[in-house]
Amino acid sequence: MKRKSFLSGVLLGLAAVVMVPLLAAEPAVISALRADKARLAAMMAGDGEALGRLMSDQLRFVHSDGRVESKADYVKNLMAGDTAYADAKTSELETTQVANDVVVIIGVQEMRKRLGTEWSTIKLRYLAVWRNENGAWRMVAWQSARPSGNSVVPAKK
Repeated sequence: MKRKSFLSGVLLGLAAVVMVPLLAAEPAVISALRADKARLAAMMAGDGEALGRLMSDQLRFVHSDGRVESKADYVKNLMAGDTAYADAKTSELETTQVANDVVVIIGVQEMRKRLGTEWSTIKLRYLAVWRNENGAWRMVAWQSARPSGNSVVPAKK
């Protein structure tokens, strides 16, 4: 009887040791969504340092007006003080894990944005690509567009 309880205890202990790393590891999609949420918070806080940690050095950031920026340019322009964000939120999120370390997020982002002294409300559709770089999820690519209407192709007659 004692032998059985000792053996059960050892097996339970081994199972706990094996299971801890499995339970501690987050699925890639959850990690990418968490990083995207942190990106939004850093934008609203005007925290260039946090944004820098969340963006890959290979970042290509395509704005809704077609401008393309690198990580350095994006962070520098945000920190210049001409731009600010408030009340940013995302919705209609769709995620696809395209590789073990790459997640694509498509969604809608709404926010108030200040350019100079003028505040406006904007709504964007966006596509963001996140990659796990040595244990840290970083944005590699961003493309956004302002929805302007219905793009459904009419039926042929």
